[in-house]
Amino acid sequence: MLRVAIIFAVVLLIFAPFNLIAVRALTRLHPRRRRIVWGLLIACNLMWLFFPILNARTPFSRVVRAVLGPPWFAWQCFAIVYCALLLLIALAYVGRASARRIRGDGLKPVLHVPFARFARWPSRVFLWTTIIGGIAGLYQALVPLRVERVPIALRDLPPALEGRRIALVADLHVGLFTRPSRLTKIFATANALRPDAVLVAGDSVDDDPVFVPKLIDGMRPLDPSTPLFAVLGNHEMYGAPAEFIARMRGTRVRLLINEGADVRGLWIAGLSDYAAQTPALRPDMAAALRGRPPGAFAVALAHQPKAFADARRHGVALTLCAHTHGGQFGFRPLRWSLAGLFLPYHMGLYEVDGAQLYINTGTGYWLLPFRLGMTPEITLIELHRAPR
Repeated sequence: MLRVAIIFAVVLLIFAPFNLIAVRALTRLHPRRRRIVWGLLIACNLMWLFFPILNARTPFSRVVRAVLGPPWFAWQCFAIVYCALLLLIALAYVGRASARRIRGDGLKPVLHVPFARFARWPSRVFLWTTIIGGIAGLYQALVPLRVERVPIALRDLPPALEGRRIALVADLHVGLFTRPSRLTKIFATANALRPDAVLVAGDSVDDDPVFVPKLIDGMRPLDPSTPLFAVLGNHEMYGAPAEFIARMRGTRVRLLINEGADVRGLWIAGLSDYAAQTPALRPDMAAALRGRPPGAFAVALAHQPKAFADARRHGVALTLCAHTHGGQFGFRPLRWSLAGLFLPYHMGLYEVDGAQLYINTGTGYWLLPFRLGMTPEITLIELHRAPR
């Protein structure tokens, strides 16, 4: 309990200055919107009051998380970015003053323009851009669905596996407000691709195993004869992993925890997640490959891209992952995403020393329904033999 209290205090101390600076600047630059600013500050920070009970997994805590979580997260992100904008404006203001002094214009004309007046229009442009971008990001998170067709050439692929198709779904984060119709659309779309197997690459629920029935119900459009596999993600680990595993047993989903499954010569090696807190659930690639029939071709399935290094060490030619969401903000044509600022592998296909990694950028969203430029993705992997 003391550890949780310390972490909460540290997080609060980090975010508090950004909130105070952003509110002070907004009320000074846009005084007629003072009431709106203070209202947003209060409404978007109510979440802090309920942090101690967020993992209680009660009906009340679930409602609090689902209702107060998105505005809280959106406001904290806004406050940080807005403070960065204010810093850039301040640097431009000082630079303008310095340039005039160098030209001999004198300091008085510069000081005649107050900082508030200088910063008002850049702030307005940023605020309107945020509002429009927020609406567009909300639409992209909830409505469209992108099918990414990815042919992958593999040197040692057996001839019998030529053209084998794998549908990859990930990061559904099923929670209180997840629409059953949306899940149905996702799996109906996957089924229409006529895959030989469907893989769910972790973070199937948003921490709480109570949402497993909603997840399973949304999978009904899949052809019952299509093999369906899943692995654990970090959010299953953050919640109650033992309960999640127990709820998944007996469903039509085969949950692979450091184990593999044979799909007509294709060995799906399912790895546990790196966020595991218990030794029994820690990732073990050797165990996931154990029992592979002679001649079966291995494909590693894991939630986090860091599994790529483990797969290469064990000679696995193809690894399928997710986790990054593409930062839920990016530009696909340039292969740029917000997650790429922090992760070496963040979206799409990579090749290192002959081994390949594909990262699905997420079929759902985490907490905030916002995906600007990163449309929810279903990946259709098509296996082909590379010419020798």
